[in-house]
Amino acid sequence: MKSHYTGLWLLLSLALVLFLLIAFSDMEIGVGEWKLKKAPFREALFGTGKAESDSVPDLLETEGLYAEDITDTPVATDSLPKSILLFGDSMTFNLALRLAAYAAYNGHQMHAVNWDSSNTKIWADCDTLLHYIKEYKADYIFISLGSNEIYYKKPEVRLPYVNRILEMIDTIPYVWIGPPNWKEDSGINDMLERTCRRGSFFRSAGMEFERKKDKIHPTRDASALWMDSIMKWMPKSSHPILAELPPDTLGKHPVNVIFLKARHK
Repeated sequence: MKSHYTGLWLLLSLALVLFLLIAFSDMEIGVGEWKLKKAPFREALFGTGKAESDSVPDLLETEGLYAEDITDTPVATDSLPKSILLFGDSMTFNLALRLAAYAAYNGHQMHAVNWDSSNTKIWADCDTLLHYIKEYKADYIFISLGSNEIYYKKPEVRLPYVNRILEMIDTIPYVWIGPPNWKEDSGINDMLERTCRRGSFFRSAGMEFERKKDKIHPTRDASALWMDSIMKWMPKSSHPILAELPPDTLGKHPVNVIFLKARHK
């Protein structure tokens, strides 16, 4: 009896060895056109092998496409004519002169409100912005604010005012034009960029400007180049509109700018 068991165990051992060799081997085993289909024993035991490697590229490809959709895929340009409202501090007027040329050439209407010495708090604490949005039926907005807050050591204290301005703008597409730094700020640009919708903040800090005698305000020509840079960036924004460069032969075009009296707050 003992010899029969010995033979049986030997046979089972040989079968197990053969099974393991087949399972862990990369060779195809078959006779003629008939191929032995292997069970995924190696993959189940170690979590490695062809089954997993096949799934990883699919996952990476999906994640790559998702990231590309968010960061690299351009947004289609809105070709409809817009009622543009540009508002802000004393940087606004010269920007408005150049923006008016773009508006005239691309079929938009443009209105501007220049409020000297204004800042995010002044605009947030009144209904002036809501008034002009309604009056001009604005459906695209440019904001020029932050220059009078470059000196703030803790710009996060201005965050509630920035949020209030964005609440008033609501769902209207906008571009917040960052201040043209003449000195290093303490974080106002970073705060604005974090707070604005993705693709809605144009960082002006770091650009070179020819400035007026106060060494703060860009000259009229420098402001025109500044607006050219903004409109050249427009296709990368979250909501691009028609922004073809107006020719030098465009001639006169209407410039509607309202000036509000400065008040410090």
